[in-house]
Amino acid sequence: MTDLLSALAFDPILPMWLIIGLGLAIFVTALLTATSGLKSYFWRLTAGLFLILAVLNPQQVDEDREPLPDTVIVLNDVSQSMTVGERPQARRAILSGLREGLEQDGSLDIIQVDVTGDETGTKLSSALVEALGTAGNNRIAGVITLTDGQVHDNMETLESILPENVPLHSLVIGNPEARDRRIRAITAPRFGLVGEIAEFDLQVDDPGHEGERALIEVKLNGVPKARFPITIGDSLSIPLEIERRGSNTVEMNVVAAENELTLNNNVFVSEISGIRDRMRVLLITGEPHNGGRAWRNLLKSDPAIDLVHFTILTMPRVNATNARQSELSLIQFPTRQLFEEKLDEFDLIIFDHYRRRSSRGRVGGALSIIRPSYFSNIVEYVEDGGALLLGTGPAFASQDSLFRSPLASILPTRPTGEVTLETFRPALNSKGRRHPITSSFKGQEAENWGRWFRLIDNVPVSGDILMEGDNGAPLFVIDKIGKGRVAMLMSDQSWLWAKGYDGGGPYREMFRRTAHWLMGEPDLAAETLRASADGGDILIERRSLEDVQAPVSVITPSGAERSVSLSEVSEGLFRGQLPAEGFGAYRLQQGDVSTITAIGALNPEEYAELFPTTENLLPIAESSDGFIDLVGLGQDPLPQVRRIDLDSDASGDSWLGLRAYEDYTVTRSQRQPLVPPLLFFSLFFICLAMAWWREGL
Repeated sequence: MTDLLSALAFDPILPMWLIIGLGLAIFVTALLTATSGLKSYFWRLTAGLFLILAVLNPQQVDEDREPLPDTVIVLNDVSQSMTVGERPQARRAILSGLREGLEQDGSLDIIQVDVTGDETGTKLSSALVEALGTAGNNRIAGVITLTDGQVHDNMETLESILPENVPLHSLVIGNPEARDRRIRAITAPRFGLVGEIAEFDLQVDDPGHEGERALIEVKLNGVPKARFPITIGDSLSIPLEIERRGSNTVEMNVVAAENELTLNNNVFVSEISGIRDRMRVLLITGEPHNGGRAWRNLLKSDPAIDLVHFTILTMPRVNATNARQSELSLIQFPTRQLFEEKLDEFDLIIFDHYRRRSSRGRVGGALSIIRPSYFSNIVEYVEDGGALLLGTGPAFASQDSLFRSPLASILPTRPTGEVTLETFRPALNSKGRRHPITSSFKGQEAENWGRWFRLIDNVPVSGDILMEGDNGAPLFVIDKIGKGRVAMLMSDQSWLWAKGYDGGGPYREMFRRTAHWLMGEPDLAAETLRASADGGDILIERRSLEDVQAPVSVITPSGAERSVSLSEVSEGLFRGQLPAEGFGAYRLQQGDVSTITAIGALNPEEYAELFPTTENLLPIAESSDGFIDLVGLGQDPLPQVRRIDLDSDASGDSWLGLRAYEDYTVTRSQRQPLVPPLLFFSLFFICLAMAWWREGL
């Protein structure tokens, strides 16, 4: 009946308004005839209907129709959570079988969109919007998603995007029996004071194994700090001391269990910014000299530094005075408080032109400003992470040298006892041109740096020489001692740069950098490995005082290991790059130097939950009458695909339905009269004759 009506059309021979008027007149006439008692009203009405049909001119339509295909959208989840275990192979097998079945139905167009995910997780909504824009019509038969169910859309948003009466079916891929141990942070501070304790609250989850014990390894800035057990399912507070200003990388790793689904979420990485409230510096000037105020002015110019400065103006000597040491100053030098009670409160200790002084008075007692035990305290202070800077003078080459104190065990160079009194121009050596303290000054020293006139002859025993005098004589030496650092300037002429003599030199910037290096500024580290995102690549940068030959080992978020060779782009700076492989943390190591960088988030949402689940997509499956079920790892049979009417149910226990719109386009159309027009007119006159005959009875 529907096909018959669709093949019927009208080609009126009179205007429609006239036909409507004629129809009303016929109806009114038949009505008046019936009410007046005439017996011909039926034939009059019938005659009028034949007249109306005659002027409407009914036509039979003969068309060639081409069916229009409906569109099925396949959202193919290729996010990082779908790359673990056997899921990639299962997804490809299921997708191949699904497409094969859909392609056998010639009335379907297939639009496939890969859902890649980002640092905020897997979002089906953006992929669905893209697919609907590609479809460009309203004949959406259905949407089929291939996913592990770990999606991070707002379900209300996703439901609003889905067209009305279109089912969303979900084939959930994965092994629900797999084991996955993961670590997550309950509390992870972002800022903290250097030297203070930051508390991290962590929890290890391993569904089905709650109450068991696992091991956690803790690293701070790439250095292992602790290894301890944790109860699965319980939170644990971990205190960590912030070591340095700027970024501190905290890495918590839970030791893997057997047959884990993936190790990507066994690591939690966080960056905490260390803030140094104020830097406290103790400056001891051993005796007045021309450059004495240069150090003080340099340190006082930095508003972040609290300076404690003592200058020793004189010392008791044999037969020089009868006064006691405590009577030689207006304010007593608080040696006990400085070098015993409050030594650890200082970030940096500077000895400028200091002479180790001791004499015997008439009472036979030893008179000393800083006792040997105090120097021993300074040694322990440096080894435990403190910083020491020595600005030497002629006294360092004498019997009163600090090298003849317990400090000798941590000094990187020893005096020969000689002092060179010849003009020289300080210069950077090979390491000086590479080290961040001095590398920015390379190329300037030969022409622009002013001359100095005294150098304390010395023989380095450890550390790195950054500046030299004539004939390669060591002038500026730095070294790491235990957890602390030491720097030595083997001349008392640096103040000439501060005064601008003979063109001066980078006094302020060089020794400001030195002070910050001594206090562990990470940007001034000589051996560094850094990485950053550069478009679709990871740019790797290595700084070293030596030539770097070995490649950098990179562990990607998926756990794969890559090797990257570096090329020297400038003296001491090496670079390389690696194509990024998804979001998450990339761990890099080259020799003893390591770092962690991230594309997107350090702990991406993709790895927060990895078990396959139907819970996330169940609400929209129910509201759209869609199919949702776990299809394992491809061994289970796929649900049957059926074409259904617009008003039929769209899913069942083992099948999913795709709407059939049955739309078409006309390629050829031809019309001819349904009956000859004279037939309607003949019937019209016959009915009139019957009406006349009926009235004559």
